[in-house]
Amino acid sequence: MRISKKTIKTIMLMQPNWSILGKRSWKLPPYNLAILNACLEKDYSVFLYDPNFSDENEADITKKLGEIKPDLIGLTSFSTEYIEEVMCHTKLIKQELPDAVVVLGGVLPTVWIDKISQDENVDYFIMGEGEYRFRELLNLLKSGFQSGSDFDGIAFSKNGKSIIHNHKYFVEDLDAVPFPNWGDLDYSKYSNYKMKYAAGILPRQFPFATTLTSRGCPYKCIFCAAKTVSGTKVRVRSSQNVLEEIEWYCEKKNIREMIFLDDHFFYHKKRAIDIMNGLIERQYGLTWKCANAAVFALDEELLNLMKLSGSYQLTLSIESGDQDVVTKLIKKPINLKKTREKIELAKSYDFEIIANFIIGTPTETWDQIRKSLAYAESVDVDIVNIHIASPLPKTELMDICIREGVLETEDSVSGYTTGQIGTKEFTPFELQVLRAFEWDRINFSSQEKLGNVARMSGLTIEEAQGWRKSTRKHLGSTTDWQNRFGD
Repeated sequence: MRISKKTIKTIMLMQPNWSILGKRSWKLPPYNLAILNACLEKDYSVFLYDPNFSDENEADITKKLGEIKPDLIGLTSFSTEYIEEVMCHTKLIKQELPDAVVVLGGVLPTVWIDKISQDENVDYFIMGEGEYRFRELLNLLKSGFQSGSDFDGIAFSKNGKSIIHNHKYFVEDLDAVPFPNWGDLDYSKYSNYKMKYAAGILPRQFPFATTLTSRGCPYKCIFCAAKTVSGTKVRVRSSQNVLEEIEWYCEKKNIREMIFLDDHFFYHKKRAIDIMNGLIERQYGLTWKCANAAVFALDEELLNLMKLSGSYQLTLSIESGDQDVVTKLIKKPINLKKTREKIELAKSYDFEIIANFIIGTPTETWDQIRKSLAYAESVDVDIVNIHIASPLPKTELMDICIREGVLETEDSVSGYTTGQIGTKEFTPFELQVLRAFEWDRINFSSQEKLGNVARMSGLTIEEAQGWRKSTRKHLGSTTDWQNRFGD
């Protein structure tokens, strides 16, 4: 069985509108698509399209497809939460351009190919990292290829049968990956956009940029699919490469802040130190922060250099305030006594601190949950985020849920903003009530804390009070996300 040749001249790289069916929308710049554009621009006419940022509806999207008429549409995905939204877009594409090739990449096919490969409107799926796989797929389409060939990371259907070549390799030399090319997109709209309510990714200064300086995570947290998405080996860009990208953003985009989206920015301590020393020496005047900082990697040397180089905020994913839960159940290498000491050290450097906790993991007891929240309150950080455990495909948490009889299959998960797990110790509803009211109690226990949450979340005091009321009323699952995340 042979796949026929296909002439590809014009490519549209597209980020779906995540709110097209009414869910919350994250208006971050499509960094991955800009990198793909840089990989393809020399050989193809590439058009970047992001209907998510301007919340375009089906008619708007159909019109744009008809105007561009690409030979191939490369669609990205960043969460299994949005599978219905992705399928909505692939259907629109095929209705408007039935002869165009539709390729879906990103998190969704990487972790849930068995499910998403049922979408008949997608011609090819790319699993794993796409910088080289996408180009290789294009080359194969140009020449035609045998469907039985062993091509890493590609899936498709033929005569109703799914043909899946699971991905085996990750990009080793990240310095060889080009810097993003934003092409047709007006980057100034992204770099000046104020994403309210999301303190961890809301900059202090505008314009701002986001980047990824490493991939992979060696830890085995049961709720995380990182090992499938980016592998357990940490691969890093050199400090020189990172500083060159920052310099480009400063010179070409006039940015004032950089946000690092790495899973573990401080994994290679010397590299992190070299980046920070480079920021100090170059005197860009930037502020910066990590979207996630491993608390066990922090020490006084790093905190001092972070402050000197312009960092001002730490987001620490502690996960639980019960030592047995965090190490034996969640499997995160955190010592809670040392964590408390490091938080106090970070406070002495005047860092804003956000702490993330998870409740409702199977076999966790109600008393352990209460103990965890007591710890969260006692460390006295600026913002405590409380998440309900959500089993994702290709995670140990999902395996536990199925083994314990909490869920029947991976398809049993119905959402990510409400409780999914019920045990003898708690129901999903109890978790939602506890989460909403403890979040309110801990974060708004004084006028000073109210002011901190409002400022760090980009809100007025009145907006913060409205957020509290809405969260209590809807138990944190309100569908009014567009009003909450709007300008």
